[in-house]
Amino acid sequence: MTIARRWQALDPAVRAEALECARERSGVPDIDRREVWASRASEAVVERAAANRSRPWPQTLLSDFARYWRDGVRTAYEGPVGERLRRTSAAVQAAVLTADQQYVDEAADGLLLLCEQTTWCWAAHESFATARGEVVADPSTPYLDLGAAETVEVLAWADLVLGPALDARVPGLRRRLRDEADRRVLRPFLEDRRWHWLGLDGHLHNWNPWIHGHVLAAALFLEDDPVRRGQVVDLVVDGLDRYLRALPADGGCDEGYAYWWNGPARLASALELLDRITLGALDPWSVEPLAELARYPQRMALGDGWYVNVGDGPARPNPDQPWDVLHRWGRRIGDREVMAQAAAHRDQAAAVVGLGRALVALVDDEWLQATVVPLPLPRSSWLPEVQLLVTRQEGGSTAGWTLAVKGGHNDENHNHNDVGSFIAALDAVPVLIDLGQPTYTAISFSDRRYEQWAVRSEWHNVPVVDGREQEAGSQWRAAEFAVQGNGVDVDLSDAYPSGSLRRVVTLDRCVRVVDTWAAGSEVVEHFVIAGQPVAHEPGRLVVKTLGGSIAELQWDARLGTGELSRRVVDDELLQGVWGSAVHRLILAAGNNRFELTVT
Repeated sequence: MTIARRWQALDPAVRAEALECARERSGVPDIDRREVWASRASEAVVERAAANRSRPWPQTLLSDFARYWRDGVRTAYEGPVGERLRRTSAAVQAAVLTADQQYVDEAADGLLLLCEQTTWCWAAHESFATARGEVVADPSTPYLDLGAAETVEVLAWADLVLGPALDARVPGLRRRLRDEADRRVLRPFLEDRRWHWLGLDGHLHNWNPWIHGHVLAAALFLEDDPVRRGQVVDLVVDGLDRYLRALPADGGCDEGYAYWWNGPARLASALELLDRITLGALDPWSVEPLAELARYPQRMALGDGWYVNVGDGPARPNPDQPWDVLHRWGRRIGDREVMAQAAAHRDQAAAVVGLGRALVALVDDEWLQATVVPLPLPRSSWLPEVQLLVTRQEGGSTAGWTLAVKGGHNDENHNHNDVGSFIAALDAVPVLIDLGQPTYTAISFSDRRYEQWAVRSEWHNVPVVDGREQEAGSQWRAAEFAVQGNGVDVDLSDAYPSGSLRRVVTLDRCVRVVDTWAAGSEVVEHFVIAGQPVAHEPGRLVVKTLGGSIAELQWDARLGTGELSRRVVDDELLQGVWGSAVHRLILAAGNNRFELTVT
């Protein structure tokens, strides 16, 4: 039974009571429950909030907002907006943990600043202004995007936990919160069903659960009309159900590991809230493929903070993720390895990863008391629907080689033109790499997307065939993707405008890549390398990896040295992962066969 059918199958009285008692059943008490909050771990959160108070509040400037249209820069505006949300969230947490009025005032200041913003929408999503030929958002026509959802989430959870304190300290603020939430989020959600992220056209991506989850919190904690609250929640459940049904049965995520946290993990957070307010009556956790989705992070883990990164996502993502969400998910489905994947990160300093998630983590005693354990690191993981194999020399260990090979097609969410590409990591550290996500700008999701070097196929570990790179579009795909032991045999003929190409990639004691093609085609191999080359001669390249190990690439010496070039990495996100430069080895392959061995 689907999530939507489970919701509708509940007794109407049960649903009505769940919505009426949502605040009490959320699992997160308000500031007056001192016996709960006084016992929470709080030093890091309070210290962060205290440090914030010594600095001026971030300002949101029109000139920064307009830069998206002027020079394509998004971060000039999104940075201060994000910092304002994080600072408000930290103040809310410090207020409930300490009951100190200075933090209640700090939280109230942040909440009102958010209410005073002309728009909650990020410039990159403000298509209403673009359609008018303007760069100023119109408050009378708010655009409901991720920025609006992130903002209303802070208002909703702040109201839940600080309600009594705000009423005593700043009477009238809670009414303002409700007015702004209604005008900017709830009303647009109810009255306009054209939002692309609803997925009514069949195209589903991470915006769906991300926004729906925050709309759910807004409805439960900020909507006082029970009829409207029920209407919003019904639509939210329908939207979440639509997203879940669109996900592959293998538990894969075509948006990659980094976006998994803002896709399937957002779905899990929303479902958990619904399950809490129904006192477990909804019980969504047996609905497929929720159990498989929970296993995705362990399947993508290389170890030591490195992950298989396909599409837009860093190979070394921020470790400060809401691991408690995954831990509870593992508990719900009874999967010890899912719990272990989360518990392995238990001793990391908790960051403000969204106010709702942070507050739920603070009252999760099982998570707070979880014992740190090693990463599961499965020996091999095969996701047939998204066509991704991850296999390592030894299960449960980072030692030796790990290989990841990708098939799929070139119209996936957050797509890079990378059908048939692979990642080879030595002792968990990628050597033959996927560069991952560059900093988002105005062209990141435009028709100029593939002008970005990091998303083009010539900067992935795939060849150029007959002088042509892979192109964007679902028609460019792996015709076959067959797993054979610790490797794959993939037909890449349909990934290129011309030629016939087959690739076999295997892992034994080394990584071996064998490409074969039909007579008459010209194949030029491309390999993107992290680390420092220390020796280069015909048929051989030795690299000192970013982890300090030594890797050696070998090919037919008759093909010569190939072209080894160094590219300066000037993008801040990429530089944070790969350092100041990466290298690319280009080899003109001869005859109808090419073989590379990596040891």
